[in-house]
Amino acid sequence: MKKERLAYFRKKLMEKQRQLVEEVGKSALYGKGPEDDSIKDLGDQATTAYTREFLFELGNGDRRLLKEVIGALRKLDDGSFGACERCNESIADKRLEALPFARYCINCQRAVEEEERTTAG
Repeated sequence: MKKERLAYFRKKLMEKQRQLVEEVGKSALYGKGPEDDSIKDLGDQATTAYTREFLFELGNGDRRLLKEVIGALRKLDDGSFGACERCNESIADKRLEALPFARYCINCQRAVEEEERTTAG
């Protein structure tokens, strides 16, 4: 892959990393906010607990995505960016454009998802 294209993906990944770090930080701060359950009725307490759990799960997804982005940045550094981790073929440019942190080509991604479905089911 050309240097200009790699620089483009680095910029895109760095911006995504910045956004995710910000989001993870927000969800962590929300979970640590002051809580005065003595004033709230049971319904308000349940809503607060649900919101907190929802944001925690959202934060977990963001953390997983952040790990993927950091992994893609490492691949840029070591020269393996754009290669499928499963078959070692090049990942399609359109796929990288949509998901610059993609680990697999589209065929291997389908295979991985199918394996996960059969294992889970």
